Formats: sequence, structure tokens, C-alpha cells
Amino acid sequence: MKKFHIETYKKKIFKTISKYELLEEGDKIYIGLSGGKDSGSACFLLSEYIREKKINCILIAFYIKLGDFIPVKIIDLIKKQADICNVELKIYDIKDFGIYYDKIAKLNRPICSSCGTIKRYLMNKIPRENGATKLCTGHHGDDFIVFFIKNILGKNINWISKFTPYLKGREKQLSRIRPLFFVGGEDNKNFCGEIGLPYIDEDICPHRFLKQKIDKRREKWYQTIKEISKWQPNFREYFLEGVVELAKSLSLNISEPESCEICGEPTNKKICGFCKLMNLQFKNV
Repeated sequence: MKKFHIETYKKKIFKTISKYELLEEGDKIYIGLSGGKDSGSACFLLSEYIREKKINCILIAFYIKLGDFIPVKIIDLIKKQADICNVELKIYDIKDFGIYYDKIAKLNRPICSSCGTIKRYLMNKIPRENGATKLCTGHHGDDFIVFFIKNILGKNINWISKFTPYLKGREKQLSRIRPLFFVGGEDNKNFCGEIGLPYIDEDICPHRFLKQKIDKRREKWYQTIKEISKWQPNFREYFLEGVVELAKSLSLNISEPESCEICGEPTNKKICGFCKLMNLQFKNV
């Protein structure tokens, strides 16, 4: 097994932040925490980078609570992560936005799709309405390799234009930054262990708490990446550098987002996926 070097890991992330200009003077950045190792690592290192480089910007962590079924231990752990990272934490409940996840989960549609729609919508709307200039997420390199392969298989080629460490905002769509773009999930786990940052080391998918069926195939993709990395040196870095170059080319053909006819949020259709989901929720009340 390849030995983990914390300084090499940190240097790689700091290089990503610097090279892709993820931070700027005057930024107000919201970072989504989930209680997991990835968002926790991103929050800690972004905070440390800001402090070391003496950048005049604000970093705020936030958590979107999907329902009362979320265990208290997860909320408590997220509070601990924010405290260790020395950042302010704000917690939002989706019920305050008229969303009831337990009802959404019972709709006759893929639950992962519904969950993704809700999170993407609120993770853009909440920070923007609170004056944020950028949104930071804990997505890492393995995530983007899997996203890339799945979108190639699904022939969703234009989506690949979004797979970069820095995704510039358009209209009401906030700019997104991914400081962990060139590291893997196992690296983040090792980092949390080295610095003593607590995280939920189990499946924290909300569907599990609602006893919904969960698609386990995703983990097989991550295991495949891990196996390839054993015999192909620097596989992750080379692959992702290629993805970034392809994303640059594809971004030239991306049009500006439209505004949803109902809520006014950015979308590529007349009515956004969130409003369609809300309509289904009310129909099934």
C-alpha cells in the first residue's frame, strides 16, 4: 500500500487553489458540510490556506438538513468539524423551503435524482441570497472520474464542461470551487485521521434512514479507480488533467442559463427540475 504523506497531499491542494485561482480578495465563500471526510477536509484546508496566505475573504460552512430523520449525532459532528476548522456554521432545514423529504422519497421516481435536484437547487440559492460570491464543495478526483465516465455512457457530453476545479458562475448560478479536484477519497480519509478531524465513517445517505433502496453500484466504480491506480502511476492526475482540457473546449459551446418561469432560478429548461419536483410533492399530499 502506498504510504500517505500529509505534506504532499496538502501541497497538491494548495497548488490547485493557487493555479486555478479558487480564492480572491473580498470573496465570501459558502462551503457545504455533510459530516463526511471529504467536505471536512476541504473546509479545513481552505480555512488554513486563507490563514496562511493572509487572504481577505470570508469562509462560512453550511449544512442543509433534509428532515427530522437525520440523526442528532450527524448534526453534532458537523458542529465539531466547523469548530475545528474555525469557521462559522449555519444550518438550514428544507422544511423552511416547503420541502418534505419523506414525501419526496415516496414519489414514483429515482430517489437519487430527487435528492440531487433538491441539493443542487438549495446549495446555489441559499449562499447566493446570503451574499456569497462562490460555493465550495468537497467533491474529489474520484467523484469526477466517475461523473465523467457516467456522462460519456449516457451521452451527456455537455455536462463534462462543468468538470473543472473552478466553474465560473453564470447569471444567478454561483461560481463553484473544488479544492480537492486532484486528490482521492482515500487521501481525504487519511488526512482526517492524521489531523484528528472527526467524520461519519459510515453510509450517511439520507435514503438509508428512510429505509429506501440505495444504488450500491457507485462504490464499485470507486473500487475500480483504486485498482487501476495500483498499476498505473499517477492515473488520477493524468486522467483529470485530460478532463479539464476537454471541459475547456466544451465550455465554448455552452449557452447562458435561462430563468425558471416559476421560481426564477437558473435552469436549461422553461421550468426547473426543483419546481417540477415540488409540483409532484403537492399532487401527492
